[in-house]
Formats: sequence, structure tokens, C-alpha cells
Amino acid sequence: MSFSKMIFSGLFMFALVMPVAAVAQGYVEVDKGSHKYNRLIEGPLADRIVWAFDDPGDDSNPLGLLLETLRPARKIVWASYKPTHPDLVDLLNGHKRAWGIYDENYCGDCDDAFGGNKKVTAVALGIYSSRSRRKWLVMHHKFAAIDYSKNKPSGSEAVIAGSFNWNEKAAERNYEDIVRINSRKIAGAFWREYKRIKGKHAGNPGPVSDGDIEVAFNEHCAPLLARYIDAAQKSVHVAVWTISPSSSRKPNPVYDALVSAMERGVKVRILTDARKARKRDYGDLDVIRAEMPSRKTHLHHKFAVIDGKTVITGSYNYVTKALSGNYENVVAINSPAMATSYSAWWETVRAALQ
Repeated sequence: MSFSKMIFSGLFMFALVMPVAAVAQGYVEVDKGSHKYNRLIEGPLADRIVWAFDDPGDDSNPLGLLLETLRPARKIVWASYKPTHPDLVDLLNGHKRAWGIYDENYCGDCDDAFGGNKKVTAVALGIYSSRSRRKWLVMHHKFAAIDYSKNKPSGSEAVIAGSFNWNEKAAERNYEDIVRINSRKIAGAFWREYKRIKGKHAGNPGPVSDGDIEVAFNEHCAPLLARYIDAAQKSVHVAVWTISPSSSRKPNPVYDALVSAMERGVKVRILTDARKARKRDYGDLDVIRAEMPSRKTHLHHKFAVIDGKTVITGSYNYVTKALSGNYENVVAINSPAMATSYSAWWETVRAALQ
């Protein structure tokens, strides 16, 4: 039997034993005991996309998926804002071919975590506002590009990204999401972003598309988000840690796109962390200020669901600082099945925090 027929046969048998409702909606939940995630089983992206959600007090599904993704890798390049979870630190320090970057200004514990590891580099960006308590721009990525190949052609085969910070606080206290994408083209773009930060690649590596997947970095994140929101016809559901209104002094094209969508009759609903939104006036936008159970817990998502068909996630908060020089990424995935899952999670979070 050919390899492709073996794969098809295996997927067919797998589908037969899954709950009918799960198969009907185009994805299944995979339970690994220590963590759970969702996997597409239908459409052009079948078996190329998996994703996981997290809420406070639960076993960390994003952490489990991240560790599962990294352990068998032949080569890893990663960039993470605060990568201090002990399990991840041990894995990355112990891996012979894992090179990484963290933010020196915001990760005070990273020097101890990775001290002596010459494959890990601290990055410090410039000043955003000298009057701000968090005055520095942020190397805000949370991604890893992975190569599993032992034979040529080598190169990045998968990437894992999302809102999930690689530390204990995110794993134990926050609402988070993470997505793994099997695509040489998309993973290659993340690899080039890593090389750009290291000074080994010139220019922004995106936007890059691979069929129903699109990725953008840094100054191209806001235009990608705004473009998808501008194209919305029925609904936009957002869950984001922080969103800032637009002003003449500090324009925010993502916020402007959301207002424009609302004004043309699109149903726009936004979940955001109440502590970040408390002093902000969002006008007529339907913004739900989610009250966290404690000051140490955050609604840390950065995702949008467009028309029940497209999911956009990544590191990008919907604020002016994110487009002012931060290192960021967003990934758009056109998949009604994935959008169904993210929409259901949006409702779960809303119900839990209202």
C-alpha cells in the first residue's frame, strides 16, 4: 500500500471512531491525557492545523501542545517574549540544535534560565515612551519554527504561534490559545523573521500566503487585520487582552476597521480584559469588559473570528504600541471548522467572565 493510501486509510478509520458531532464540524479533539488540542480533519487544511485553548486552573493545553511539538524536532529556531517555564527551559537548553531569542527588557529571569547557552540571544528594542512604566518597545513574538527532517531537503516544516507566553503564569493563570501549522512556506517566513532579528536577513519576511493560510509580521500586522475586518460581511468576534481607541495623535487602523465594520451593519463583539479597558472609551462598539477572578489572571488572547470562516491569531494586541515598533506576528487561517471552534471558545470565555 502506498504511503498516501496508508494515511487516507488511517484517517478514515480514525474518523469512524470519533463522535459524529465532532466529525460533522470538521475537527476532532485529541486527548493526550496531560493536554488536549483540536485537529482539522476535513478540507484543504486537514491534518495541517492543530490548536489548543487554556483557562486558569486547567492543565495547560497550549504548554502541552508546545512541548509535544518541540520534543521530536531535529532543529528549532524560536523567539519568545518571556520563555521561563521550567519544562521549556530544560527542553530548549538540552536540545543540541535549538536557537532562540528573548526580550532582555521584559524577561528579567531569562538570563538565569539560559545563562551559558550560547545558542540563546537577548534582544533589547528601543524606547516607546519615556513616560510610560513599560517604556520599551517589545520583542513580543511567541513562536517556534521546526524542522523534523533527517534527510534533505531540510528546512522549516512547521511553526507554532499564538498568544501563549512560554511561562508558568501563562500556563496556570491566563486565557490563552496556540496554533501549530504544517507548512514549509509559512514556517519559512517565521524562520526568516528569526534571521531578521539576528541581523542575518534584510527586510520584513511577510506577508506570505500558502493557500488558505497567511502570515504577516511587525508593521504588516495591522494592515492584514484591517484588511480582513474590512472584508467582513456578517460578523467579527474578537478576544484580545488590550485594545486602544484610535485618535488623531495615535491612530489605530485595527480599531478604525472595527468601527467601520459596525457602522456598515456587521455584528462586531469584542471581549477584552477589564483592567486594561477600564479608562478607555470605545464609543458605540460592543466591548465586553471581562472581569478576571484575580489581579494575576489575564484574558491574554489576541484572536478574531471573521464571518464564521476565518481565524486570525498571533502575538498582536490591538493597540498603537504594537504597530509602533514592536516585533509581532499574526496568522490568518481560512477554515470554517476552525472558526467554529474559536467561536465556541469565545462564547465559553464570555460566559465564564461576565
